[in-house]
Amino acid sequence: MSSDYTVVYETEVEVPVRFSKDTPEEARLRRLERWPREAGLTQPLGEGGSFTNMVKEYSNTYDLQPGERKWSVERSGDKLIVSMKWSLLKNGVEKGHADINGEIPLTPTEESGALVYTVKLRYSIWVSNDVLSEKATSDLSGFGEINF
Repeated sequence: MSSDYTVVYETEVEVPVRFSKDTPEEARLRRLERWPREAGLTQPLGEGGSFTNMVKEYSNTYDLQPGERKWSVERSGDKLIVSMKWSLLKNGVEKGHADINGEIPLTPTEESGALVYTVKLRYSIWVSNDVLSEKATSDLSGFGEINF
């Protein structure tokens, strides 16, 4: 990414998506293509909750407003490539973005009579360096004058 932005949050997850063996391949593919949009934002990421919760938390911290989300799910050989960019705005200008990037291999494994596809996703939140500087300055001004 650009040097004008700094990563303030990043994590990677692997999520199993299970299907019955008798689910037709075309139906599995359609569901896998929809999965990131339907479940990717609400996937638990630990104590912070879902990615949607994390984006809201960081937006509040840095006085940003979540804007438009742009999704892409494309087939590339034997996998689906997933990406999402969610603009984070300040006064209508993009000053950060929340991203989901990853892949879904189209070759399942078998577990307990089910077909399992492992979704691999990286979640990240980027904030512009000028917003980070502004936040640091405003946080320091809260301390007032310090005399030694």
